[in-house]
Amino acid sequence: MSALTEDEIRIFKREGYLVKKGVMDLELCARARERLWDDPPPSMKKDDPETWVGPIKPEEESMDRNNYKRGYRWQYRKLGGEPWMVDLLAKNQTVLGAAEQMLGRGNFPEPRRVRGIYCTLPYGDVERKPRSLHVDAHPFNFAVVGYIDHVPEDGGGFTVWPGSHRKFFHDYHSRYRIESSPDTETYREQLNASDENSYQTFGEPGDVVFWHHRIGHMASHNYSGQIRKAVICDFILNDMPRLQEEPPGDDIWVDWTDDMRDVSIGDDE
Repeated sequence: MSALTEDEIRIFKREGYLVKKGVMDLELCARARERLWDDPPPSMKKDDPETWVGPIKPEEESMDRNNYKRGYRWQYRKLGGEPWMVDLLAKNQTVLGAAEQMLGRGNFPEPRRVRGIYCTLPYGDVERKPRSLHVDAHPFNFAVVGYIDHVPEDGGGFTVWPGSHRKFFHDYHSRYRIESSPDTETYREQLNASDENSYQTFGEPGDVVFWHHRIGHMASHNYSGQIRKAVICDFILNDMPRLQEEPPGDDIWVDWTDDMRDVSIGDDE
């Protein structure tokens, strides 16, 4: 059985993202939640939600890439290469099966790590702010965000600007490099003009979000009382060093499998 149905592929192609429920192993999700507390900011206590509210105290900030702590962001990357973490997301049967379906078996490196556990701390009692998108700068084909804990609405969920990948892809000078054009900024400003242009995902432990490398997105604001905890991994074609030098061209799916290219999204593609 294929990891993705034809309808799911159609959604991914049209919207630039796809939510799948209950994908990751719940025991591994619980293990990740526990391991997050190996090295927290000193004043942040596992069993005291009042201590979770950001921003992180200036004297407790860390610019260590393996355990970045600053503002409302806590990115615990140290665990990213541990085999059980790779099994949790990148080598998950559904996730890896979807990668083979979209990019082709043997066409990307065997997953050996994930980015780590990415957290957004609660904002506390603050005025709400508008959302603002970005497009990732590093070259990859698609990424997956997995929730290891409950993420409520307005709880810092991964937020996307549906369909934006189909314009952003052509607005860059390269298929995968972050070489933007004036059209890129114009379109970004148009999308940022209203939060209604975006969609904030939310869900339960085990849920995942697949997303195209050119979709506008952000780690959204967290107005809940809990830490938004997610694991992230990227999938990258073996031929990326050559492909990233290529111009976008007319076909956004030129580097993907026939399974992907053959599914129509029902409009001008």
